[in-house]
Amino acid sequence: MEFKQEELVKREIEIAGYLLQNFSIKVICEKAALSKKHLVAHIRNMMEKLKAEDMEGLIKLLKVMKL
Repeated sequence: MEFKQEELVKREIEIAGYLLQNFSIKVICEKAALSKKHLVAHIRNMMEKLKAEDMEGLIKLLKVMKL
């Protein structure tokens, strides 16, 4: 399965980087200057675009993408 980085918008790529570093939701919100609501929306969008069923699946897919 091949993914294109273009599938994710710049902000989602930024958040993906934080997720891959195992930062907590609270820390990601602080680093990205986002509310929890907006962060969850970005994560949900990434999951839909990459067809991930859960956070664990999303993280695995992000690792494959090598962002």
